[in-house]
Amino acid sequence: MTDDLSAKLAVLTEARPEPADPAAPIRLRIRRRRRRRRGTAVVVATAAATAAVLATGPVLNNLRSAGNEPGVAGFAPSIPVQTLQTMPKLPSTSTTGDHTTVMQPPWSDEVFSKLPDANAYKPKAYYVSRGTIPTETWAMLAFSQYGCMVSDEGPANSFGRPYVCFNEWKPGQRVSYHLVQGHQKEKGAAKIDHTLVFGAVSADARKVVVKAAGQTYIAHAVGTPATDRLRFFALVLPHKDLRLTSVTPLDATDKLTNTPTGVPTGLPCDSDPDSECGAATPAK
Repeated sequence: MTDDLSAKLAVLTEARPEPADPAAPIRLRIRRRRRRRRGTAVVVATAAATAAVLATGPVLNNLRSAGNEPGVAGFAPSIPVQTLQTMPKLPSTSTTGDHTTVMQPPWSDEVFSKLPDANAYKPKAYYVSRGTIPTETWAMLAFSQYGCMVSDEGPANSFGRPYVCFNEWKPGQRVSYHLVQGHQKEKGAAKIDHTLVFGAVSADARKVVVKAAGQTYIAHAVGTPATDRLRFFALVLPHKDLRLTSVTPLDATDKLTNTPTGVPTGLPCDSDPDSECGAATPAK
């Protein structure tokens, strides 16, 4: 009898197992809520980090732009400005040059006196601009009523000592210039990332705006005692195989200048046989 009762109870227990734990669904809901909270926190944190990066980007760019000087590699300003290493002198009360007119600034009456080279430039040559490139120092000189320019360079001779006279002006022509690619030692050696640009403009000019390689450079239009008909400019741009987009001379009010007039044609040796002449290159 007892065995039969035990067998029946066993059958009933297997057919009707104990009811599930009533707390299990609650614990499951708690775990799901925790997972949802963690996911939301991750999304919020990611969004906040993204917003911080986006907000910081313009600030960093502004700091980079503000921290760079004109012409310095890296985050270059949109309008690099290259000026004379030696600023032009103010007009003097007495004339020390070869004509009676002392121009308004920019003005330079600094005489090139390196011998024996100075003897070739009659009556005198005057500094227009000077600077330094990785291979040497350089300077551009102006001399003669014919509007001639010549370089003074170091042993590397990176620009090949160009000598150009800007004395042929067509109607409506406001600027005449020359372009020289720099080299490691002398012309024909490896090129360097520097190009010399120099030229002449009318006496009413005060600056020359040069556009090249997507950037804008500004050079002084320097008056010298060499001539009162022209001003001269020279600058070195940090590029090789350079093509200029435009060269524009402007007056003191930033208006286009006039065409130079009264510049004699010919070469210095035409009027002074002792003056340097044979190496002159035609200007553009």
